[in-house]
Amino acid sequence: MRSRPALSLIALLLASGCAGQQETTPPPVVQPSPPAVAAAPALAPRLGPARVGLLVPLSGPGSALGEDLLDAAQLALFDVGQTDLELLPRDTGDQPQKAEAAARSALDAGAELLIGPLYGRSAVAVAPVAAARGVNVIAFSNDASVARPGLYVLGFRPEEQIERIVRYAAAQGRTRIAALAPEDAYGMRALDTWRSAVAQIPGATAVVAETYPADSDSPTAAVERVAAFGRPGGLPAAQAPADTGLAAAPDLPLELPPPGFDAVLIADGGPRVTSIAALLAYYDIGPATTPLLGTMRWQDDPMLLADAGLQGAWLATWPPDAIAAFASRFGQVYGREPAPLAVLAYDATALAVLLAREQTRFTAARLTDAQGFRGAAGIFRLRPDGRADHGLAVVEVEAGAERVLDPAPGRFDEGLASR
Repeated sequence: MRSRPALSLIALLLASGCAGQQETTPPPVVQPSPPAVAAAPALAPRLGPARVGLLVPLSGPGSALGEDLLDAAQLALFDVGQTDLELLPRDTGDQPQKAEAAARSALDAGAELLIGPLYGRSAVAVAPVAAARGVNVIAFSNDASVARPGLYVLGFRPEEQIERIVRYAAAQGRTRIAALAPEDAYGMRALDTWRSAVAQIPGATAVVAETYPADSDSPTAAVERVAAFGRPGGLPAAQAPADTGLAAAPDLPLELPPPGFDAVLIADGGPRVTSIAALLAYYDIGPATTPLLGTMRWQDDPMLLADAGLQGAWLATWPPDAIAAFASRFGQVYGREPAPLAVLAYDATALAVLLAREQTRFTAARLTDAQGFRGAAGIFRLRPDGRADHGLAVVEVEAGAERVLDPAPGRFDEGLASR
């Protein structure tokens, strides 16, 4: 078996001083050879140019993001170096039926791998079409429920973000963790992950969870219930018998868990996060004494991190420096700031270029190399079950910006959760 480095490297040029960085637009076909970044694997006998379908929304509501995804993919072709890989862009719109037609078109044109689509429902429609041709799919979705062998979801899953922030909080001695989440699919997934992650940490406790209607802007009642649990005396008296299951035997002593918590996960995004932070502050619960824990969903609203009530909160997110370098590189070439998700197209395409040089190319065994790969968003790996892992950092919200508290790992044996 051919040997390879401990971590397969995608040769990114984001920080190099090569002449290719001076170009204003990436050439459409011919790319210059990059400087040596890591020892390249020995090339296998050529199988002919590889073709890869790129399924992105170039029409409809998501067209602006689709253009960023397409441009990021083309940038990866330019940056990674000499390749004869042919990218086959296809418009998926925002409907599964159009995504399926786009996949068929790319496959009919000889695609050996499909990158995209963006939406989980479209990925579900594309997967059986690709499987019938023996072709794997790397979708941009972060919905673990659609992942399966052969359909890999490369997006940053909320589950891995919650695992990361909960583990970090526990390592700082914050082992009694409360949670607040909306009553929707995201919120339920978040709470399931919170319970599971806490259960795997010795001495940690999932203290209390409260939910609120996802179609309401007011989480007041849920926050009040969490705050009440944190008061001396524990849960409100009216709530205690029902929660313990001892209402039919009032003469027995109630064995309630001790009151209080030392961290609060807010598994939500947008204006509700700032509302929750303000309500918690009213009850003297806030980052100064009780860290607020968040996910990348907080970053969807650029104004959210500037809120006074969130200064000092902790987030699990992609490595800020790496993402800043990618955005800078993209801006140099295209003259605009990319949508954050564009980095997924860059990394998926760079991975395709790397694997296209090998005889095995896009087999499941190579795509799911447990050692992972290094891309513009840090390390990542695809699992056999279709989910993806990323190396995430923990940052503190500070003056509207992000200060790194715990850097993203550089390898997958540096304490990453394996769930």
